Amino acid sequence: MTIHMKMQLIVLPFFALLLSGATFPAEPMSADSVKSLLTNNTMNCKNLKKDEAFTSYYRGDGTVTKLTSNEEKSQGKWRVADNGQHCQDWGKEDGECCHPVFDKGNGTYQKFEDGAPKAEFTVTEGNPKGF
Repeated sequence: MTIHMKMQLIVLPFFALLLSGATFPAEPMSADSVKSLLTNNTMNCKNLKKDEAFTSYYRGDGTVTKLTSNEEKSQGKWRVADNGQHCQDWGKEDGECCHPVFDKGNGTYQKFEDGAPKAEFTVTEGNPKGF
């Protein structure tokens, strides 16, 4: 295999990805931006790693209510760390989990874990499900 062919194998998939319209967030959202986005609003989320959908309402007092697609309701606590990471604690053994949030620029957001998208979500203003 010539060097030219090897370069094509490396470069062509990269250009195909660029032409597909896929975008990659450059920087995570700031703490103020994440707080403003979630406080007293509803997250409509899909956990990409577990292939599970859920809805969560984030109250200004730091409490959160989550409803899974199986109609299971959970109560927890949430906060935004100084570095902008969205943190949640559902009272389980693993304790608080924090993830950076990225704005995809189209009304969709992603939370990352270990350099890869963990969850994708949209936000609805207020508490339409009455949590």
